[in-house]
This record gives sequence, C-alpha cells and structure tokens, in this order.
Amino acid sequence: MQPLSPLAQKEHTNPNWELLRRLGWSVANISGAYCVAWRGRDEVVFEWRSDGWHRLGGTGAPEEV
Repeated sequence: MQPLSPLAQKEHTNPNWELLRRLGWSVANISGAYCVAWRGRDEVVFEWRSDGWHRLGGTGAPEEV
C-alpha cells in the first residue's frame, strides 16, 4: 500500500468563469465543473478540467478556449 493515493494527490481547482466571460461568452446553468454558455447564436456546454475549459458539445463553430 502506498502512503498517498494518486487520487489524493490530484489538485482540484475551482472553475474560472471569468476566462469564458473574457472571450465574450455569457455563462449560465452552472453545475459543478459544467456550464452552458452563449455567444451570439452559439450555445455550448463546457467542462472545467485542471488545464482549463473544454468544449463538450453545442451549436456553432468549434473553438479552443
């Protein structure tokens, strides 16, 4: 048995909603690490991971955040 589990060592960060807002997204329907955001006609579901926001799906052109 190892003294520290890899799960215990994983750093948890809180979602940074301001990153999406700076790119012009209107953030709504927040649920933990997930949110729905709108920009113009685009409606996208994002997931927050330790390295930033990741697009899971939605309407509009794909874009990196």
